[in-house]
Amino acid sequence: MNKIFFISGVNGVGKSSIIPYLSSLLPIEKFEIHDFDERGVPEKADSNWRISEIKYWLEKEASLTKENKSIVVCGFVKLTDFPDYKTPEIVKILLSAQPEIIRKRLKKRYTKDGIFDESQKVIGKTINVFIDDNIYILDQMEKMFKQSNCPIVDTSELRPDKVARTVAKIILK
Repeated sequence: MNKIFFISGVNGVGKSSIIPYLSSLLPIEKFEIHDFDERGVPEKADSNWRISEIKYWLEKEASLTKENKSIVVCGFVKLTDFPDYKTPEIVKILLSAQPEIIRKRLKKRYTKDGIFDESQKVIGKTINVFIDDNIYILDQMEKMFKQSNCPIVDTSELRPDKVARTVAKIILK
């Protein structure tokens, strides 16, 4: 049976960074790898948008049944966003990192010309509030993924290629 793998986590854990490595580690004849946001993200993306995108990916997976392919989707989704489907099998994997690592990665991402401007805004929030929110949400997500016995990969001390190898092992298991 085909599966769909959702690799989730907050901003700065490495979801997008592992996509090219997963593409080289997972056989192309058996897997399609996608960025959850590749169809675009609306300005007011919320749980309703995430739920509609999950449904899109589930429908895409269903269309690949004849090809005997599974889909891997990397992007921010919460466990509460998922419908209660039995088919295809949905495997959820969380990428995590220590709060100080998330803070460091996001500050680096939003630094321009060597300067971190604390007044800049991301999704309508100041950058520091955005970073704090990501750290808070990650803590909540870790609790939910643990309760659901979903795999959690700590990316704190790993390069993207190592994270991808760890995730690929989970997927190929």
